[in-house]
Amino acid sequence: MRTAWIALATAALSLGLLLPRHSIASAQTMHMPTAPAGAQIDDHATPDEAAFVDRVATTLLPRYATAADAEKAGYVQTTGIEEDGTAVFFNRDFKHVDEQHPNFLWFDRHNNLVGLDYEFPQSEYPKAPVSLFPVQAGRWTVVHEHVHFGYRVGSGAIVLRGARAYPNLRGDRITAAALRADHLLPAGATLVWAYHHPACWDLGFWLIPNADGAFAERNPDVK
Repeated sequence: MRTAWIALATAALSLGLLLPRHSIASAQTMHMPTAPAGAQIDDHATPDEAAFVDRVATTLLPRYATAADAEKAGYVQTTGIEEDGTAVFFNRDFKHVDEQHPNFLWFDRHNNLVGLDYEFPQSEYPKAPVSLFPVQAGRWTVVHEHVHFGYRVGSGAIVLRGARAYPNLRGDRITAAALRADHLLPAGATLVWAYHHPACWDLGFWLIPNADGAFAERNPDVK
């Protein structure tokens, strides 16, 4: 599955370890789904899954063709280019998610839309919401609780960071003071944005063709 490669990063997060500081161009992810234990499922879509993926792609690829289109619609870049060749954009909405309105989009290094995630908080969905989309139950993974934030020092580029969700960072509004109290925001830095990412059920797939399968970890055409 696409998210298998980040299992070690998830473990690091649970121990409170932070990713190094990076600019937008090179920031690594704290957006870390992990697959539940169970039998491995073929990364290639079944006929029903393929029809679903194609239907979503037909609508979303023209709607959010580029990162600029996504930003106009309210999405914010929260990671740099990850190991799979994509950067993640989030619309900061966990409540209004459906087939045509994913809350996470993936863009390649050329700013083209290539994939997405649908995420649903486990606080509202104790079990994976398998009835929402026509995919196998084993496609669902888990994103552990964490925070994302971006800051700027002087007139420099926005620096993206992710961190463990300490108790004072679990509210609807994360302040610069709270981040500084946890030694996460450097002195003199200006907080640009921040959000708490609750533990979520995650369904992600490629919107563009992938010889390895729509649900594969990587896409050989995205580098």
